[in-house]
Amino acid sequence: MKNIHQPIKDIMSYYASSLENKNVLAILEKQSIDSEQEAKEVITFLDLMSDKIAEDSKANVVVLQQPIHTTDAEKICDVLEDYIEELGYEHLIE
Repeated sequence: MKNIHQPIKDIMSYYASSLENKNVLAILEKQSIDSEQEAKEVITFLDLMSDKIAEDSKANVVVLQQPIHTTDAEKICDVLEDYIEELGYEHLIE
């Protein structure tokens, strides 16, 4: 995850905190996915985060000093799913 752009990690951290997902916060803190279980947790989180971003986008919520958009969620999911595939867990991605 070290090669993932900081704004992506910042938005993920914001939503992991907002959704009180301690496991994803820990993964972001160590900047790596080290097991299939962690990959599953990140994938599940991405779905929840995308739903929350869709709600926030409709409500014109500002996240980290920028209005949040559903396209932000799409970009984050694309980047993280590519990363998870590179780790060999592509079978987890629908």
